[in-house]
Amino acid sequence: MNQRVPTQGDRLPLLITIGVFVVMLACLPLVWMLDADIDEDRPMYQDMLRMQNLQALNVVNEGRPEDVTATDDEVVKVGGSEFTASPGVTVVVRAVDENSFCVSASNDLGEKAERCSE
Repeated sequence: MNQRVPTQGDRLPLLITIGVFVVMLACLPLVWMLDADIDEDRPMYQDMLRMQNLQALNVVNEGRPEDVTATDDEVVKVGGSEFTASPGVTVVVRAVDENSFCVSASNDLGEKAERCSE
């Protein structure tokens, strides 16, 4: 009967596992905070994408983009379609030339973004 005496190295994997679990648990509030920030910005980016699609269709159908500003639940016409900005969101479109445009958006949290067509 050979019984081995436990050494410090035998507990090392357990201690590493517990340490990783504690670090992950400590990061949870930060992850929740970042997730809340991302969720608050989402309508702004959705509005930008919708406006980009409407302007791209307008370029195809009408041959040119339209300069438009839509603010906080305001309804504007782009080509033959209506666009309504989300609450707290402002969307501005400026024509760069006959076929290209830039869509910028901001929200009431101070976030800003801009995307331009190719």
